[in-house]
Amino acid sequence: MTILFFKSILSIVMLCLVVTAMFTMFEIFGRTEKRFDTERLKNIHKFNGIVYFLVFIFITYFCLRFIVMTKSELSTRGAFHSLFALTILVLFGVKISITRVYRQFYNQVYVLGLLMAIITFGLVGTSGGYYLLVTKFGTDLTFDKIMQYKQRGERKKVEKTGDESVFVIRTDPESVGRGKNLFDAKCSFCHDAYSTQIIVGPGLKDVLRKPNLPMSGSPATPENIIRQLRKPLNRMPSFEYLSEKEAADIIAFLNTV
Repeated sequence: MTILFFKSILSIVMLCLVVTAMFTMFEIFGRTEKRFDTERLKNIHKFNGIVYFLVFIFITYFCLRFIVMTKSELSTRGAFHSLFALTILVLFGVKISITRVYRQFYNQVYVLGLLMAIITFGLVGTSGGYYLLVTKFGTDLTFDKIMQYKQRGERKKVEKTGDESVFVIRTDPESVGRGKNLFDAKCSFCHDAYSTQIIVGPGLKDVLRKPNLPMSGSPATPENIIRQLRKPLNRMPSFEYLSEKEAADIIAFLNTV
């Protein structure tokens, strides 16, 4: 079990804790006729909150560790996820302050609790929920490979000579995901991305980590792969119609295989 899958399962546990917290809160504050013992519900709610906080801190540690190791800017999804997490942390601190010190605001506690519960759904949806969706509940390991490259900080740069620009291989999951979809749609009939076995054309496993491309013998650089796409050798059809962004996405995917 990878750490990403384990963290995503923990996020589902957080959702279960949130549902429990909402149930106990509604039973305590929302009913005039109590169905359960109020003190017992309060104890359950308190214990539930402690477990929620511990799980939250545990997951936060791995998220912060990932950001520090990769030294990369957050994606839009990551930025929303971080905002949700920070908001929950602030609300949790305010709620504890009210219950422990500023008890004149105690009747507002349930509002804070409800906000935390709603934001938690957004928090989990942009992290664990997204991961479980794109990996088909952990059965497709492509996403894990992408994140492993990011965690090691592999941002391979291939410099061109003269005044030409520097080609930067993208490592964000969105680019790699688009590249995988493009490869599956346009290249997988002739090339196996996960082995060196020949189908019609050669397999492309580790293609960017080898010194030369399998057919042309040219240096294994992103530029030469893109050149091969646009002006192919032998029987390979031309993909000159691909945009620069689409070609860069395919390179991003090949960098992970």
